[in-house]
Amino acid sequence: MSSQIPEELSDFFSVENEIVMPISTLSAMYFVYGFYVLIFGSCVFTMRARQRSEDRLNGNLYLSLATILFILCTVVVVSRTIVTVRQSITYFTSLKTGDYEASITYLVHDTEKTVTFGLEVICNVLLNITADCMLIHRCYVIWSFKKRVAVPLIILSVATNAIGLISTFMMAIGKSDMTNESKVAIFFVANDIFTAYSISSVVINMLLTLITAGRIWWIHRQVRAQGVYASDTLVGSVSRIILESGIIYPICMIAVLIVAYIPGNTTPFDPSPVAALAAGLAPTLILVRAKLGKTVESLQDKVSDMRFTSPGLRETTTTISQAQAHPIANLSLVPHDIERSGGSEEKSSTEKEAIDV
Repeated sequence: MSSQIPEELSDFFSVENEIVMPISTLSAMYFVYGFYVLIFGSCVFTMRARQRSEDRLNGNLYLSLATILFILCTVVVVSRTIVTVRQSITYFTSLKTGDYEASITYLVHDTEKTVTFGLEVICNVLLNITADCMLIHRCYVIWSFKKRVAVPLIILSVATNAIGLISTFMMAIGKSDMTNESKVAIFFVANDIFTAYSISSVVINMLLTLITAGRIWWIHRQVRAQGVYASDTLVGSVSRIILESGIIYPICMIAVLIVAYIPGNTTPFDPSPVAALAAGLAPTLILVRAKLGKTVESLQDKVSDMRFTSPGLRETTTTISQAQAHPIANLSLVPHDIERSGGSEEKSSTEKEAIDV
């Protein structure tokens, strides 16, 4: 039994790795998870309270996906907590007793660590799959159900996530016994594959985000061109695009890649748990805003209606108050506004029917 820290363990027993890293990582993870719990609770409440009979099927599907995301995020939080706390206890015990055999065993061959590590990594990939399903469908909807937009995104997502699943199983196998040279080789190969998967996933999610954000911007531009929603500010437009496009998720993934793969980076913080939570938080936040009538879907019908109205009727259409721009959230206000506008809504509807005929 020796009080001298072995040279190969010196990096693991530094202040940054033993104290700063666990505290900063767990604190950020718990903060984001607490916010996520509030958003998920709001999602369940709004989807149950505001669900209409004709939207029941889609509502149940989205609620099921949101629940899966929340469960996977909870598993990630629990797994990361177990790994971090157990690692800190093992290292502290070794420092206190001077017996470093337990720490060496923990690092190279520990079944519980392998299971929790594999569970967390697999949940990260499953989170990415579920989030892709929701965000791609979201993009498909606001692009007016155009298959040429959705199909390439689906193919890219399936191919990328298949690689991610394969690499996670390989990493778990390799990490099970780091004293075995063949398993060590498998681990490093799997790590390289997972790195490629992470980069590909970031590229695909950024592409998906840009396609979605561009469509959102275009729809709001068309609406503002008709004089509706004219009071919207630049800050409001930017924040809306950020929230509705799900850009929070790829930004967090980019942060993970920067911290993990830039040489010489000594940041005592691991953003990977926060990125995993962002995969669940971003789609859930979109669902909440959709049920409150604050997403771009509440304006899409308005754009199509305005295209069919004549110039004379277009002025009366734009006199409808801003409450009509949020038909879900302010549904009870719309009839009163229509009455005050002198039945312009009915005239516009009649005009549109005449044109359709």
